[in-house]
Amino acid sequence: MSGKGRSPRRRARFGRPGPLAAMVGLLGLAASGPTEAQRVEAVTLSSGGLAEVHRVASLEGDGTLELRVPLEQVNDILKSLVVRDPGGRLRGMRLDGLAALEETFRRLPFGPDDLGSVVRLAATLQGVPVRVASGGRRVEGQLLGVDAAGRDDQGATLHTLAVLDAEGAVATLRLRDDARLEVLDAALAERLRQAVAVSGRARSEAVRRIAIELEGEGERQVTLAYVVAAPVWKTAYRLLLDGDGEARLQAWAVVENASGSDWDGVTLTLASGAPVSLSQRLLERYWPSRPEVPVRADTTAPVRRDEGTMRGHAPALLESAATADASREHAVAAPARPARAMESDTAATWRLPFPVDLEAGRSLSLPYVDAALPAGRVSLFQPGRGERHPVAAVRLENATETWLPPGLVTVYEAGVGHLGDVDLPGVPAGETRLASFAADRKLRVSSESRPEERLTRVTIVDGALRATHLSRVTTRYTVTSDARRSRELLIEHPIRQGWRFDSPALVASTPTHHRLGVTLAPGAGHEVEAREELTRSRTLALVDAGMQQLMEWSEAADEATARRLEDLLEHRRGVAEVERELSRIRERLQRAADHQARLRDNLAAVGTDSDLGQRYLTDLEAQENRVGELESEREAAEARLVERREALAAFLRELD
Repeated sequence: MSGKGRSPRRRARFGRPGPLAAMVGLLGLAASGPTEAQRVEAVTLSSGGLAEVHRVASLEGDGTLELRVPLEQVNDILKSLVVRDPGGRLRGMRLDGLAALEETFRRLPFGPDDLGSVVRLAATLQGVPVRVASGGRRVEGQLLGVDAAGRDDQGATLHTLAVLDAEGAVATLRLRDDARLEVLDAALAERLRQAVAVSGRARSEAVRRIAIELEGEGERQVTLAYVVAAPVWKTAYRLLLDGDGEARLQAWAVVENASGSDWDGVTLTLASGAPVSLSQRLLERYWPSRPEVPVRADTTAPVRRDEGTMRGHAPALLESAATADASREHAVAAPARPARAMESDTAATWRLPFPVDLEAGRSLSLPYVDAALPAGRVSLFQPGRGERHPVAAVRLENATETWLPPGLVTVYEAGVGHLGDVDLPGVPAGETRLASFAADRKLRVSSESRPEERLTRVTIVDGALRATHLSRVTTRYTVTSDARRSRELLIEHPIRQGWRFDSPALVASTPTHHRLGVTLAPGAGHEVEAREELTRSRTLALVDAGMQQLMEWSEAADEATARRLEDLLEHRRGVAEVERELSRIRERLQRAADHQARLRDNLAAVGTDSDLGQRYLTDLEAQENRVGELESEREAAEARLVERREALAAFLRELD
């Protein structure tokens, strides 16, 4: 858009041909205007693997800023590019898409892969007038097709091409390595040349040109900001224990310039957070599939379904035995100028106070935090490690105003030197972490656990008995010390979910452990006891309870419940007594029946006329009388059993 009074259009170009890596996202600058005005002004590196880049350029009047963007960065640029023009307005951006190759071949009979072979290309040109030469022969006419015609001595497939010539005859030609194909249709030949050119550019170009069109008045500075993928910057800490209840902590950042161009006076900011980082292939075309819906009269299209919308008390810190003089002697050098720290709701940032020069492909390490923090030595025993000795640790409080990123910590002690290394997690401002760096061989800890299980309460409700059991585990930690100095020991006892915990040494809890604190005098031992209890209730219908269970429950029940259980036991004993009596009667009945059967068999064998037969007959009559008596006893016992069971059921119904 132009008009009277407008300055002539100018084109400012960012970058030079060649792809960038992920650090900065665009190319090095080589423009028609002053190079110093077309530079990377600031970079913010995120621990989430992103870089926010700011570039500036001079522009006068209406103009177009042309960016040469590496193809792998195009989607990030399209997603995040922000233009700041204090004296102008933004029209939009233009760039070559990925569909140029697809659009070129959409209306052609051949595809990109067919361009590499005369045989494959000829096979797609059926009906097209062509002139083909091979092996010293030439044919001309409308191409009919290409067919395989055997193999040569080396096993390669031979092909024969057929055309319909001007006289209407079919001519064939054996295609050899020297085959030459000429398309006689001028329009198709031109489209073939264009397709070859487009295919070549698509295979060779690794960048895209982005043209940013602006309208404005006068000369001004335009700023471009965008976010692209970047190598993660790292933190490495140095921790000096200086002997007066404090520790000196220095955080060093390790930064890489993988941009492919040098940084010259860049304002560098380090950001530690966990941003949501998403990517989308914005340059590609997406054709949504649409379901076919049958035609319906007087109906409504279906609507989319609704998816719906510990903190403990730490013991006092023990000061290190190192002297203040040793601390001053071994103090680490402070940064020349501290970084400016800020913290938002989602990230902490540190802006370096000086411009950064860093050649492409090189790394830089520099301190960005230097602070004296409250710290104290402590020994930490973790039973799950399977070691008798605790580990030496330092309780470190983040007294800075911002979050401390995760990183490795190298621990030193004034007058001693290197003590060990720590893998430190991120520490929010105001919180404390234990940093363990070495084994403490001066202390030994052993443990013994004693489990207990007992019935504590029995109640009867609605004919059911509820029994309450108490499970208790008592763990005793025995500590022995060979140290010549006082020691503060923390024992991490694993948390059992659902169990009540009690210990006089409890000082704090984490999501997974209780911490028990002990202060040990030089060479002194100590014992720490921890108790865990779990109460469980079990409900059982009294009608299903066994005699042994009832006796056990009555011993743990209160006086009134115990009396009811004793009465229940009497009813159950009465039922059991009749059941035993009835069982004995049935056994005698079975023996009598068996004896009768044997007598009948013997009587049938010897007959009734003999003396032995008469004796069998007399015994059979006696057994019959005995069976009758036993049947009467059984009926009486069964009646008594019914009575006693009814009495038991009535008693159970009367129970509260």
